[in-house]
Amino acid sequence: MENKNNDLDFDKIGLVTSDFVKVADQLKLACSKIVNNKFSKYPIIVMGRENFNLGSLFIDRDEILGNKWIYYASYLEILFENNIIKNKKEFIAKYKNIDEFCCLLVVFENNSKIIYIPYPED
Repeated sequence: MENKNNDLDFDKIGLVTSDFVKVADQLKLACSKIVNNKFSKYPIIVMGRENFNLGSLFIDRDEILGNKWIYYASYLEILFENNIIKNKKEFIAKYKNIDEFCCLLVVFENNSKIIYIPYPED
């Protein structure tokens, strides 16, 4: 998997967000458990169309409301060890509040990008 920092175009962002809203509550719960169980202060959800080993499989394709993406629960330390995240300090400086935003590593067509999507308001 190449880690190109190409911005996701509007079509790709639409695909990501339309699937994200289906599983957002479950992802928020997973992130809070990662923090509360002291695995990491920096949970990251890896989201892609293919299977890959960058965390624990959390939500498989077509598991919740017909979701089309596969979601893995992961965190900074795992992705740093796997050389996906190169600079811990820079990542931590940009990390957003986990109560408001989900940190997603989106893997799409051999590209990857870390984005933050706000959780839908109840």
